[in-house]
Amino acid sequence: MKIRAFLVCFLFAFSFHSTAGPVDTFYRNIRISFTYAPAIFPAEWQQSPINADATVIDEYEVTRCKALTIRALNKYPQEMLKLNLRAVYWLKKMSFYGVGYGGTNSTHTVYLTNDGAQLGYTDNYLEQTFHHEFSSILFRNYPTLFDSTSWKATNEKDFVYNDPEDGVGAIRNNASSQDLDTSICRRGMLTQYSMSSIENDVNTFAQNLFAASEGFWDIVDNYPRIRRKVYLLISFYNKINPLFTEQYFKKISNK
Repeated sequence: MKIRAFLVCFLFAFSFHSTAGPVDTFYRNIRISFTYAPAIFPAEWQQSPINADATVIDEYEVTRCKALTIRALNKYPQEMLKLNLRAVYWLKKMSFYGVGYGGTNSTHTVYLTNDGAQLGYTDNYLEQTFHHEFSSILFRNYPTLFDSTSWKATNEKDFVYNDPEDGVGAIRNNASSQDLDTSICRRGMLTQYSMSSIENDVNTFAQNLFAASEGFWDIVDNYPRIRRKVYLLISFYNKINPLFTEQYFKKISNK
């Protein structure tokens, strides 16, 4: 199971209710849901030690989340969505293993949290989170199209991803910042969180290809290892669908 690093990393405990929220909607045959019941999560996630839990998103955030979902979905061709995504669930909070998650994904579903822009859930952060999680689904679904050997070879010599828990440990250890960090770009990493696993590394590049943080393309121009990974990831997406080229990503990433 994959996670998206939360803006402020912390452990928390809370109780949730199976509470109905606003009515679900569909866009391009993808369910966009703002309701919560334990059954939205896979059955194994509901058992110990995962103990999946969540709470219903605030109703005043629904319109913004719906618009951001539509904006994100419109960056993908229909056939790609049809084969890989069925639903997007928006929640106020969710936790697994007693850890608060900003986002996660299952086989054909993306789960996202939004607790308000005043707490850091800006439009760009939320859209990035969608692309981050959807890239994990693609990473799983098309393993033969991704050149993991070349990706790892791009990293600084002797670099080893540092989180065997694939991100959970990074959150627990307050080591999951998603801010672009030029102090580690020379090593081939964009952020602190991307150092935790190859999948999290890929996710961090994907979120910036589709919804770039300020300064991302300048970093691509100035750091050869970063530039090489961008080309490798664009190649991966291009093999899935030829729509995805460097020119296309530069066009959409700052919209």
